[in-house]
Amino acid sequence: MQQRPRSPFQPIRWLHQLANLLTQVSAAERLRAQDDSLQARRLRQRMAAAQRLLDPLPAPLRSQHLQERWLWQFLRWGGVGACVALVLRP
Repeated sequence: MQQRPRSPFQPIRWLHQLANLLTQVSAAERLRAQDDSLQARRLRQRMAAAQRLLDPLPAPLRSQHLQERWLWQFLRWGGVGACVALVLRP
């Protein structure tokens, strides 16, 4: 039986990525405030980066033009997230 050659690119598995994110969030919730280990610092950095990604942009960086806002929102959420946003948009 002949095997297919492996693709150099692995497909993005959205549910696996979401599971990893939720695992990190649960680990951050259990983190003690006085923990200064390298692992704790890196976990805090990851949580801060995720928070900045999900928070809205500060007022000076927000665009006043509707088309620009849509473009940046599309780029921010990208791919599947943009499609879901367009479907769920009121």
